[in-house]
Amino acid sequence: VGLNKVTLTDGKIIKPKGTFIDFNAIAKGYGVDVIGLFLESQGVENYLVEIGGEIRSRGINIEKQSEWKVGVETPHFDGTQSILKAISIRDASMATSGTYRKFKIDEEGNRYSHIIDPKTGYPSKTNLLSISVIAKDCMTADAYATAFKVMGIEKLKTFLKAHEYLKVFVIFQNEQGNMETLFLNGFPEI
Repeated sequence: VGLNKVTLTDGKIIKPKGTFIDFNAIAKGYGVDVIGLFLESQGVENYLVEIGGEIRSRGINIEKQSEWKVGVETPHFDGTQSILKAISIRDASMATSGTYRKFKIDEEGNRYSHIIDPKTGYPSKTNLLSISVIAKDCMTADAYATAFKVMGIEKLKTFLKAHEYLKVFVIFQNEQGNMETLFLNGFPEI
């Protein structure tokens, strides 16, 4: 695990056999941005693009003459879906990373996340269930949402002090196993 395993030589990526590079942490966000930039190149000023929960908004919802309304889901491990909160968004992007949909459970009942900790090469182990990030573009929001899942709450709070442009909403399990939320750097609380 780690970029030190690969090199870039004459514009080609050189990697050991069995090594692969996975861009899943930014793929949907990047795709959303590409579509948004295409719409903008065609003169579209008001739009909302969403792919698998990753969102890019510009302008307003013309039909409702208001900012775009988007939802943040309540983490459910049983596959059901419900909205925990709805927020207004304009000229910004939002991505959410979580462990409540993609996970495996072993024979002992331990839950393993699909998000890999780059330091260990194993599934991340934190009490964070869902992290939503608002940023200017969706690829950035998508990358940070995934990275924050691995960081944990205390490292996340420290990181955000130096990155005030990122607005973050965290859903986590406290020590008693109950769900709690945090609004960081001005993430909308409405």
